[in-house]
Amino acid sequence: MNMPLRSFGRAILLNVGLFGVGIASPLLGGCTTSPWQATYTGLSTEPLVPTTDLKIRAVSWERLEPVLRELDAEAAKSDAPPEEWSADLRVQRQAKLLEALQVTRDAGSVEIIGRSAFKTTDHVEPEDGQLAALARQKGADLVVYSRSYLGKAEKIVSEPVTTYSSGSESWWGSDSRRRRRHVDFSETSTSWVPVKIQADEHFFVAYFLKTK
Repeated sequence: MNMPLRSFGRAILLNVGLFGVGIASPLLGGCTTSPWQATYTGLSTEPLVPTTDLKIRAVSWERLEPVLRELDAEAAKSDAPPEEWSADLRVQRQAKLLEALQVTRDAGSVEIIGRSAFKTTDHVEPEDGQLAALARQKGADLVVYSRSYLGKAEKIVSEPVTTYSSGSESWWGSDSRRRRRHVDFSETSTSWVPVKIQADEHFFVAYFLKTK
């Protein structure tokens, strides 16, 4: 990798260089939905029927990254905005991306309907069902994803802190002999406090495809 992925990851999330369509997706942070869904950008303008048959596979970041950089650089050099690109140029760029994704079918028979991209210090497992559920909902029958390790990053977690206290109490009894009563006690209480730690950070990108 020629330059830190931290900067390039942001470019993938914010650019319109792939097809000239799509909306900026936010970085993951404290959401209740899956990170795939939270950062999903739809690239298809037509509603698709949810699917049941689905394949999910990975492609190495070392293979995908140079092509994404190339597409992004081409978009930056273009004198025309993405929405004015010719159909031929769009097809060429899609074919180049599909080749990087190791999609061997003819580019004309594959539609890229969406993309998710995010970085996170949380544990994310693409095969845990969340990615598949989103893909089926969006109408995809193939998802190709890639991941890359970014290094260490700061993360705020909640950790328990237990406080111990002890002491004694005494008082005069209310019976007729007015005896002094005494008791020793010990107590514990637990509170959760935010703690800053170093955690492994990963970058993920997934492309949702519909084969025809």
